Amino acid sequence: MRPAIDQLIRPGAVHRSVYTDQDIFDLEMQHIFDTTWVFLAHEAEIPQPGDYKTTLLGRHPVIVSRQPDGQVAVLINRCRHRGPTVCENETGNSKYFRCPYHFWTYRSSGDLIGVPSPEAYGSTFKKEEMGLQRIARVDQYQGFIFGSMSAGGPSLREHLGGVARFLDAYVGAAPGGKLALFEGSQKCAYNGNWKFQLENGVDPYHVGALHISAVTPKAMEIYQQGGGCVIAMDGHGVTDHTDYGPMPLDASLSGGFNLVIFPNLIVLRSQIRTIRPVAANRTEIHTRVVKLEGAPEDINLRRMRDQEFEFGAAGTFFTDDLEIFERTQYGLQSSAVEWLTFSRGLETDKVKDGYVTGGITDETQHRGMYRNWLRMMTAGSALQEPHA
Repeated sequence: MRPAIDQLIRPGAVHRSVYTDQDIFDLEMQHIFDTTWVFLAHEAEIPQPGDYKTTLLGRHPVIVSRQPDGQVAVLINRCRHRGPTVCENETGNSKYFRCPYHFWTYRSSGDLIGVPSPEAYGSTFKKEEMGLQRIARVDQYQGFIFGSMSAGGPSLREHLGGVARFLDAYVGAAPGGKLALFEGSQKCAYNGNWKFQLENGVDPYHVGALHISAVTPKAMEIYQQGGGCVIAMDGHGVTDHTDYGPMPLDASLSGGFNLVIFPNLIVLRSQIRTIRPVAANRTEIHTRVVKLEGAPEDINLRRMRDQEFEFGAAGTFFTDDLEIFERTQYGLQSSAVEWLTFSRGLETDKVKDGYVTGGITDETQHRGMYRNWLRMMTAGSALQEPHA
């Protein structure tokens, strides 16, 4: 029997149903993705008025659209008439979105401007009340655009907490003070839970084992000889290697940091990675490669080569990761062992600068993320338990 939701996380362990139970996944969509700030796009993806990107906010298909005044609107990508998506392209530029089913037509702002034979709907029909639904809140920090389905709750800055200073440093590494993106995105999927990728984004412990065929001697030194630290930071996770050096321009393994911004954003040396949960045992990952404005062209090209070598379709790191995610999901089918161990460093964690911090191969950051997961999953008196 699966424990109740509030019993699924222990100080050094996570129950296997957190990864395998579809009912728990459904509650995650409700209590996490429908309430908190979710990463949607980077400003470099929609730089001009009329530019848009379609994506998912939890289970909500959305259009992230740059308005004529430069503001960003996030619209539910669902016709107000009968429900089809009104935009199927992943990116583009348009003043209008038109539903192909009955030709209801909307401005990029979401306003309904065209309905065939509107008189047939009677005197109570009002076009001004039937525009595309906007999400409750949109905000951005350092060019990273987030949205929330909830009108209440912490501000984006409050949600980011201490991790904001790492985003400042990430963008600050660009000589021109801004990030740009290479054209195109890398998309893949795996048959496993979305939180595997979340954990893995800040898990130095696995690098010297799972990626032993690819890491350099310098990287092995960083990951195995105790340099750096891991930080549980306001529900997010950080691996900090800045004692070896600042964020490197060429994205090499010579310093810097990795960030997981709960629940769906991973910021690595050369990339922005978005997690899209599909089901308890299915996850999509969308990756954009980052250029640094003002950096020499050869430096930016080296960043792309780094991405291709480590995380490309045949990359040395990413193929390892995707296989281990699927092997983990497969192994967790067994109920013979109910708990996964997250106790590495539990007895040696320290508070540094206000945050619980561990050694570079500890699991401090994971414990922090799961404390946050548990807080969100049990918030409110109306929480529904999954079926037993």
